[in-house]
Amino acid sequence: MDERSQEETKQERTGLDSLLSRLYQPGPLVFFFTVIFLGLLALGYFLLTEETPPPKVVADTTIVESPTPAPRIYEEDTSSHLEDIVKKVDLSIIQTMRDMGLEMNKLELLDVEIRRHENEGYHYQVLQMPPMNDYGVFRKNLKARMAQRECTAEVESEADHELLISIAGVPTHRILLKTIPMALPTPEHKGPKLAIVIDDIGENLAVLNGLINLDFPVTYAVWPHATHTRKSVKIILEKQQDLIIHFPMEPKGYPRYNPGEDALFVDMTADAIRKQVAANIAQVPEAIGVNNHMGSRFTGYAAGMKVALEEFNKQGLFFLDSLTTGKSVARQTAANVGIPFYERDIFIDNVKDVNAIVHQLKKAENVAMKEGYSIAIGHPYKETVDALEKWAKNRNNSIQLIPLSSLKPE
Repeated sequence: MDERSQEETKQERTGLDSLLSRLYQPGPLVFFFTVIFLGLLALGYFLLTEETPPPKVVADTTIVESPTPAPRIYEEDTSSHLEDIVKKVDLSIIQTMRDMGLEMNKLELLDVEIRRHENEGYHYQVLQMPPMNDYGVFRKNLKARMAQRECTAEVESEADHELLISIAGVPTHRILLKTIPMALPTPEHKGPKLAIVIDDIGENLAVLNGLINLDFPVTYAVWPHATHTRKSVKIILEKQQDLIIHFPMEPKGYPRYNPGEDALFVDMTADAIRKQVAANIAQVPEAIGVNNHMGSRFTGYAAGMKVALEEFNKQGLFFLDSLTTGKSVARQTAANVGIPFYERDIFIDNVKDVNAIVHQLKKAENVAMKEGYSIAIGHPYKETVDALEKWAKNRNNSIQLIPLSSLKPE
């Protein structure tokens, strides 16, 4: 190696050695390691404080079934508060008789009056109980049953063998515990009549077949757009029974109580009402009359009822007010329009219990005996079919069971 190369190599080594010697001095080393230490601390703090990212969402391929929709409510609550409690008392009496082993067919409904209190209609009744050993036990059990049903009625001993039941001071039931001869009310004219109407026809064909085979006439109110409207119409016509349209109308509780899309609503124009009436009649052109399905709001709406009843009248149909509200204007509107008009007296099966339904049918009999006629409305329940069969075996045969069309309009 020549002398110049040796000199350059010597200078390079000397420069490197010089740098290392300077770095290895205490001051620079301390600074260098301090920087590294601080860097490690910062890295550790970052790792410890960093939020854990949410797990990656993987699409769930599991098929989730839609929740089962709430069942449709087909009937609105039509009873007044007072009449609701009357029916609770009725059912409590029936349950008390069962508890004590008393024979249901020996319970006699001696009298019924349709009374009103503060614009609420209710049925005042006089009941004759079958013979029993201990009247005190009956009273005690009856009070217990009414308390169980949260019934606010009061039971008082009117006489030694008589109970008086009152609701908020209003007498509703007189119960005779001992047999007392009592004349049944008689109509002022001969031939008391009872027409039984069954609403909500068109969904349950099995129950319809049970009803159609009863050995007395029944009037059938068919929904215009039910699942089995036309099949139901065919069955009814083959048996030559009265057929009417169960026409949906808006209730006060809408939309909780839903009458269906084919109903009449108070916000409809007159033309819309006419079109809906025509559409529904077209589904059951064989009908001879109409009654309202629900309708506690619409039947209180004078302008709408006038249009609807005019259209029914043009088609030669009569109108039966199911009387789902005490504020119905149907009677006065029908008189103004000139359409044949009827009005319901008794709902027989608001409580789906055979004995309770039989009791309501006895009320209908009593009204017929006093007023000369009665119109009772029921529904296509199995319990109603069973009750009608049971009642028919021991019914008052002096009352003629007739189709509604055989009853003279009001």
